[in-house]
Amino acid sequence: MTYQGAEKRYGELTDAIKERLDFELRTIENTGYPGYFLIVEDFIREARTMDVSVGPGRGSAAGSVVAYCLWITNIDPIKYDLLFERFLNPDRVSMPDIDIDFDDEGRGRVMDYVIEKYGANQVAQIITYGTMAAKSSIRDTARVLDLPLGDADRIAKLIPNMAKLNKDI
Repeated sequence: MTYQGAEKRYGELTDAIKERLDFELRTIENTGYPGYFLIVEDFIREARTMDVSVGPGRGSAAGSVVAYCLWITNIDPIKYDLLFERFLNPDRVSMPDIDIDFDDEGRGRVMDYVIEKYGANQVAQIITYGTMAAKSSIRDTARVLDLPLGDADRIAKLIPNMAKLNKDI
């Protein structure tokens, strides 16, 4: 599948591309993750079939030519000189992390597909929530609303410094 995708992505497969593909495929096999790549490829392909918008790929997975050739990502790591080893290092084996973004309306349909195909007891959603400090929230909101930077700073400075406030208490 990877080599078929490589022919579509690159046209002519140079020795450098073949060498990179072979290295990545060998590493993926030696670390025990071929199934992981095939499952991710499967549900991303199905998402596109269902007309669900899929992000182009982000994070360290963008350094994988295999992920690019399987259409998991749409960023050519050879063109941008990205390192596969940041994603999956043969000397330090850790679970590869493929960050995937789906549009809000389609995400549920993709989850339904994965649950139906692989079983509810085999599927988990993992999400990371970030928090922002109050002053940063004010500045970011002002930026989105096209408020002048000076106004945003003036408003943000009205928020008490919580670390100092807690120390004083």
